[in-house]
Amino acid sequence: MTDLTPAFVEALVHRLFGPADRDAATAALERYGDRPHEREPVRVRVAALKLSQGDLGRLREALDRAARDYRDVLAWAEYPEELERPTWRLPAEEVDGIRSRDRAQYRAWLAANGWEPGRP
Repeated sequence: MTDLTPAFVEALVHRLFGPADRDAATAALERYGDRPHEREPVRVRVAALKLSQGDLGRLREALDRAARDYRDVLAWAEYPEELERPTWRLPAEEVDGIRSRDRAQYRAWLAANGWEPGRP
């Protein structure tokens, strides 16, 4: 998702975390993305926030995992059904359905949390 922004990350922090945890959540998020191997910082931060479900410990765990391999966090947040299914053994049309449902669930979560496609 190319239209995820730092402003949306900030809005998610305010939506998902209470006032007592917002500064700590923001600080944890800001630590991801400084090193060369830490790719797609905004997308990964949004994924980590989704996985956190508003829990600071879960957020930190997701970001620690992202620091090792950011693709894990993206996959867990964006493709949960695909990760649970043996897609390499399924017919192509079933895999397409799984991926379609995964995209839909992620977009629904984003929209439920204030994301509007194409909005800066």
